[in-house]
Amino acid sequence: MKGATTMSAKKWTILFVCLILFCLLFIAGTNFFVDPYGYFGAQNGENYTMDENDYLREQKAQHIRQHADEYDAYLVGGSKAGGIRSEKLSELDGYRYYNCWLLSGNFEDYYEYSKFIIETAHPKKLLLHISTSEIAQFDREAKGDIYEIPAVISGKSKTAETFKYLFKNLSTSYETLTDTEPRYPVTQSGERNLSKYYGFYKEHLDAQEYYNHLMKDMVDAYLPRLTSGTKDKADLVNSNLDYLKQIKKLCEKNDVEFQVFLGTLFVGEIVGYEGNSFYNWLTQMVEITGGLWCFNNFNDLIYNPFNYYNARHYYYEMGDLMIDRMSGKETGHDDFGIYLTNDNIAEELTRRRRETDKLRDYYKETGTVPISAYEDENNITKDSIYWREG
Repeated sequence: MKGATTMSAKKWTILFVCLILFCLLFIAGTNFFVDPYGYFGAQNGENYTMDENDYLREQKAQHIRQHADEYDAYLVGGSKAGGIRSEKLSELDGYRYYNCWLLSGNFEDYYEYSKFIIETAHPKKLLLHISTSEIAQFDREAKGDIYEIPAVISGKSKTAETFKYLFKNLSTSYETLTDTEPRYPVTQSGERNLSKYYGFYKEHLDAQEYYNHLMKDMVDAYLPRLTSGTKDKADLVNSNLDYLKQIKKLCEKNDVEFQVFLGTLFVGEIVGYEGNSFYNWLTQMVEITGGLWCFNNFNDLIYNPFNYYNARHYYYEMGDLMIDRMSGKETGHDDFGIYLTNDNIAEELTRRRRETDKLRDYYKETGTVPISAYEDENNITKDSIYWREG
């Protein structure tokens, strides 16, 4: 009797172990084949069906690792930089560019990717796009898995990372299988796919309607800072500057050209950052780099909402215009962007304070910021090839 009981217990133990193994294999198999984060599809560096909801940090790292011989130079930056076309970047210097923009990028990311690119791809040039939002938050990894620096770059265990994605909660795979929303994959050369925004644009040509739908909520969160002031960001400023110095040192050590520029901001986002922390940050970046283009400046284009697809991001046209300005081409928009040096930074900051005072008065009177219409001459997107193709 005792022997039969022991045999029965062994059978139940074996059955239980088999059941556990089956469940683990089912979870791993489902996550591998559904691939809700795009992690496994990214390993060959050629998965161009992924969009910004996938683990693009991994895809971009693998693409760079396996296609380094196809590029001479790399653009590194946050999500704003996704609006710059790699083909257009070649007009700067004739180099073949890859756009390595990162969703919610920060200076730690920029350093890690710059280091990886220099050691892996041995580029001729590194172009760093600064979004200004880096001054608001340093560590983005807490936002979720797709914001983490991948093991291929960080040097952490690739095996552990693979197991993490194999055994993710199946709810994410289920959501992927049942998701009917259209996807907007990034391009092979790295830039962001903006077709959904151009599609919305074509149906909404009233400035106030366009602004209310795409921008108002974001801008409303920034506006009170016009009267309450911006918070001191000294710690973030120092962290950012430390990484900027390290990136520059890496480039100098490896004989890599290094150029920095600040991308354009809609007026509704500009008001969220104007203050002493930003001015200090900008002044020191100019000092470290020796000079940089700043398209986050007060000019006529920033007041037209149709130049931006939401309060924080610009269309391809604005990206093209920045490249034209940096290339020295005649654009008809001489006030768009300023090349800052140690000699003119103080004068520019005085001008910024003056323009911010005007916006503060406007806000106190109206409760909002001024915007211009679709027909306005400073809407550079209305006759765009991208608008027509979107």
